[in-house]
Amino acid sequence: MSRLEAKKTDPSSEKRLAKLRADYQRLKEQIQSLSHVVPGSVQKRLYSCGKPNCRCVTEGRLHGPYYQWTRKIKGKTVNINLDQETAVIVREWIRNDRQLRKLCSRLEKTSLAVLKIVANLKKIE
Repeated sequence: MSRLEAKKTDPSSEKRLAKLRADYQRLKEQIQSLSHVVPGSVQKRLYSCGKPNCRCVTEGRLHGPYYQWTRKIKGKTVNINLDQETAVIVREWIRNDRQLRKLCSRLEKTSLAVLKIVANLKKIE
């Protein structure tokens, strides 16, 4: 318990604080249970090469599938080609990244709710 949380509060506030502390602990446990995280997206692509005698033109069967992981590095879009097995793994890590971001947002909201109670503040945003 932090020094700020040690301030005296009314009994109803104590119940809300206990619930918020439990929520905060649950969120931390969910974060700890996540595996690797990476940002971006993975696309499955099929291409037509445009050669007049190729199957993609004559039979309509496109080349591929090819998997691409797309992300931003220093404001620039970067694409990396992946095999199918790696694409499955990267998609899972992207889901973990999105989940981590949601959980961090909820941690912040929970912390702000605790701060409102212990500091008796009317409005924090």
